Amino acid sequence: MFKRDFSELRHIPILHVAQALGIELKRTGGDSWNMKGAHDPLGYTSLSISEKRNRWKRWSGKTSGGVSQGSVIDLVMHIQECNFKDAIEFLTNRFL
Repeated sequence: MFKRDFSELRHIPILHVAQALGIELKRTGGDSWNMKGAHDPLGYTSLSISEKRNRWKRWSGKTSGGVSQGSVIDLVMHIQECNFKDAIEFLTNRFL
């Protein structure tokens, strides 16, 4: 796979990727969305998506308080707990 293919994958709209991953989102501002959470009294989790920037950030991270963030490729790796190759395959199969 060529480097330009990765660039093409990174430009897939992040809201489409979140939907393909089964993430339920709640709009929290202009271009901001948060993942819905059943156990949070406010109804959303620390995973935040910026539609305009096509990026995401999880303030609490999955490991001892660490922050996770990145592109749509990183989001797939984070949610599915998979490696880079598997994330590329997921995105290619669904969007290209």
